[in-house]
Amino acid sequence: MQPRVVANAVGVVVGAGGAAMLLPMLFSLLTGDGQVLAFAVPALAALLAGGLLFFPARSRRGSRGSTYVSGRDVYLIVVLGWLGVAAFGSAPFVISGLMGPTDAFFESMAGFTTTGASTVGRPEGVAPSLLLWRSISQWAGGIGIVLLFVAVAPLVGFGATQLFSAEAADPVPERLTARIRDTAKILAVVYLGLTLGGVVALSLAGMNLFDAVNHALTTVSTGGFSTRADSIAAFDSATIELFVAAGMILSGANFALYFQAARGRLGRALGNAELIVYLSLVLFGTLVTTAVLYADGSPMGQSLLDGFFQSASLSTGTGFVTADWKSWGSLSQGVLLLLMAIGACAGSTGGGMKVVRVMLLARHAWQEVFRMLHPQAVTLLKFGDRVIPERLRLAFLGFFFIYIAALAVGTLIMALHGLPLGEAFGSVFSCLNITGVALGPVGDASFFAELPASAKFLLTFFMLLGRLELFTVLVLLTPEFWRS
Repeated sequence: MQPRVVANAVGVVVGAGGAAMLLPMLFSLLTGDGQVLAFAVPALAALLAGGLLFFPARSRRGSRGSTYVSGRDVYLIVVLGWLGVAAFGSAPFVISGLMGPTDAFFESMAGFTTTGASTVGRPEGVAPSLLLWRSISQWAGGIGIVLLFVAVAPLVGFGATQLFSAEAADPVPERLTARIRDTAKILAVVYLGLTLGGVVALSLAGMNLFDAVNHALTTVSTGGFSTRADSIAAFDSATIELFVAAGMILSGANFALYFQAARGRLGRALGNAELIVYLSLVLFGTLVTTAVLYADGSPMGQSLLDGFFQSASLSTGTGFVTADWKSWGSLSQGVLLLLMAIGACAGSTGGGMKVVRVMLLARHAWQEVFRMLHPQAVTLLKFGDRVIPERLRLAFLGFFFIYIAALAVGTLIMALHGLPLGEAFGSVFSCLNITGVALGPVGDASFFAELPASAKFLLTFFMLLGRLELFTVLVLLTPEFWRS
């Protein structure tokens, strides 16, 4: 492990977070909402801290020892980068007086991990610049703080392939270009294009520019922070709901497919197995919830709109709401919880286990049934036209075990805080799947605000665990990691 290399990389990430705070600072200056210092002080501190970490290490990067990054360095860089930027990102909430340090760190981590859990009960009463910062944190977290670091990897002095693999959350990675930096640029262009398209669409649908920008940032990142207490329902517009739902679905697809489509391989992109299953799951959720709502007396048009929106929102882990889906009945609730657990596509900003993992786990289970009938048969686990190596098969099984174990252990620990079992499970479930919502009161700002500090810190850990796909965080907790 090389502390100098780690410090170099983390300095870039922290410095980037400080630079991002300059945007809401300028917005506060222009609008006069009185929060200039709330951003100026932590922005300066983050830039100074980033510089102190980066430049001394960079001055020696020419030596042989500082140009190689090990696997241990990678995991430490990723986790420390997220913790660092979330810590500095919480400062504006504290300095402004909006909330205390514990709630601020919870809010910041919910932003950068795109979880969307919040302790802010009424966003309408919060300074606009602070709302913009919440949205920016989710937008930055969606593309990935470490993915932003990939774009400036040559300044650090080593290749960024391992960093990209650790943060990109793609269970079956496939490079778009020969150079990892070019891949990062392509993903950034796709992300920016979806964001700008969202701003234009929502503005045309009737949102004012401030709301359009904020909701575009939190839609493409599938984060779910809103400027309104009632979320998207506050705008009471079917057109806005359709545009937001479309944006969430687009953001839940693998960004690599957009590159394929742009290169003239539209048929291959649309025929992607994971994409087909992902869209089928959204359609399944829509049909079930629509049928239940219609059977309960809701008009067909409204039932279809509500069912489609909530299926898109919860399957991608965004958490926007247009209706009280928690009162829709056990069948609808069960289907929506299933969609939350499965999640969106790999290579997207969505949460959950990811569709490709569930597909491969299902195929593995079917193969085991087949082998019981044909013990001598040799079967290959395939994804499309690619044969999945045995190492990846074991990784999927290990991921699923850790996912279930994390839910179980987290639920028990939350129950120790005095929460009913359902709420204890729901709070961990919502954070591990980075959706921010679940059944009952889980997801309401009052629920998270009333939790004790130890419970909030535990949930921030599960947010980070879910955002970085479990293994990247857990490897730091093993004794072997710290042995030389």
